[in-house]
Amino acid sequence: MTEQYQITEYNQTAAALAILNEKYSGQLFEVTTTKGMDEAKKARAEVKGYRVALEKLRVELKAPALERTRLIDAEAKRITAELLALEEPIDEQIKAEEKRKEEEKAAKARAEAARLAGIAAKISAIRYRAAEMANQPSEVIRTALEQAQVQEVTEAEFQEFLPDAIEALNEVRKDLKATLNARLLHEAEAARIQAEREELAKLREAEAARKAEEVRIAEEARKTEEARLKVEREAQEAELKAQREAQEAELKAQRKEQERQEREARQAREAQEARLQQEREAIERQQAELEAQQRALEAAKAKAVKPIRKGKANDPVADLKQALNANLATAKALDEAYQRGFQAGLNSAQQAA
Repeated sequence: MTEQYQITEYNQTAAALAILNEKYSGQLFEVTTTKGMDEAKKARAEVKGYRVALEKLRVELKAPALERTRLIDAEAKRITAELLALEEPIDEQIKAEEKRKEEEKAAKARAEAARLAGIAAKISAIRYRAAEMANQPSEVIRTALEQAQVQEVTEAEFQEFLPDAIEALNEVRKDLKATLNARLLHEAEAARIQAEREELAKLREAEAARKAEEVRIAEEARKTEEARLKVEREAQEAELKAQREAQEAELKAQRKEQERQEREARQAREAQEARLQQEREAIERQQAELEAQQRALEAAKAKAVKPIRKGKANDPVADLKQALNANLATAKALDEAYQRGFQAGLNSAQQAA
């Protein structure tokens, strides 16, 4: 029997495990067939039966041990509570004293830190005094230097840092002197530059005044010239206006005369046209009469050539001659009247043109 199986109650299951290993370890079942599937299920049930039995045995074997463990824990808890009841009051006294000592130590440390910080701040204030005066006027720097020269540092104030305070005071006196000298030089240079700027400003102002005067004179000259040119321009404009008005008046008179002539010519044309219209109407009437006479003559001629069967015959030659003479006289008179009217109308049109 190996050390792996020291629980004798498990020996039977362990022996069965060896047999099961020989039977099923690495075995492949033909689960695709009914027989193979049955064999696989049977093997699983056999192995599972041993596993379930082992678990049941484990619970049964462990129950008394669990009860004893519970009793052990409960008794230990009770005794521990009684021991703590004795221990805790003593522990509280010890911790209270330790806390008091720690607080006292911390208070001393804070006081020491405050003392050191105060001394360091005073020394820093001495050292920083020169830097504060970097951009101040010379009078302010001189006052700070005088204060530094009369200032005293004592052991009561700086204690073990007195040498540092003395060194800082000596350095600040030296720095303030250098700062004062530099400031005096700077102020002198600034005063020189300011004087030059003021002089330059005066020169610029004078130059500006001169240019302004030149501009004023030029402006006055420009205005005078503009006024002269304006007078000339107005005179020219007035002359041109008078000429233009005279020309317009002449053109207006010419237009009126032309309108009068055109009106008279139009009236003459209208009168001539009316007269010609009357003459044309008269001629048309005469022509109508002539045509009527011609038709009558034609009718007479037609009658003249017919044979006369009864009564005394007319002289056709005499009748025709008489009709022709009358018609010729009428036609000649009408033609002369038309020619007189046409010539009169033509003369009137030429006069109107």
